[in-house]
Amino acid sequence: MKYATLIAATATLSFSAIAHAQEETYVSGQFGLRAVEETDASSGSVDIESELGNAAYYAIAVGRRYDGMRFEIELARRGGEINNFSIAGTDQAVSGEGLAATSLMANAFVDFNTDGRVSPYLGGGLGLARVTADYAGAGGTVSGDASALSFQLIGGASIQISERVELFSDLRYMRVMETDHALTAPLGSSDVSFQYDGYTLGAGVRVSF
Repeated sequence: MKYATLIAATATLSFSAIAHAQEETYVSGQFGLRAVEETDASSGSVDIESELGNAAYYAIAVGRRYDGMRFEIELARRGGEINNFSIAGTDQAVSGEGLAATSLMANAFVDFNTDGRVSPYLGGGLGLARVTADYAGAGGTVSGDASALSFQLIGGASIQISERVELFSDLRYMRVMETDHALTAPLGSSDVSFQYDGYTLGAGVRVSF
């Protein structure tokens, strides 16, 4: 609940800062790829490693632009099919949907060269992510949903196609604070703590009103 309150406060401050500016509102959609990444976890003294394969990333956002800055609210989904799963150093044959994250972020950007056709940008965001685990090996099954505070760092560029339409592409790094999930093993059950993070490379379209 405290995370949801923090996100709401961040979003309110972001939009109230530009409430009196007569600038553009926009919507955007983005699709991309989440790169292969190893995710470390632990259950008590037992180390668990999961190698996430390339997976789809997609996001939608609504925002406001003013004086070389943009503020937006973004809903995104990052997949996470498991390529390899090991418990205490022992590789497991793996099945299941894997590890994925759905996030709601309040983002802020600085746009450069706003008078040109190509405009690089840097940004970051703070929000809440819900991590879903669903995979199994001979040594146990990891499952369950958990939510935690998350942040992301963003760098990319926009290309002006028309007065109202831009294409854009960027690289994003997102980290979710530690989440706890259920590990069910032949010798008993326990909680497993994950640190979910990774890079995404995506492209999309932004339409202003």
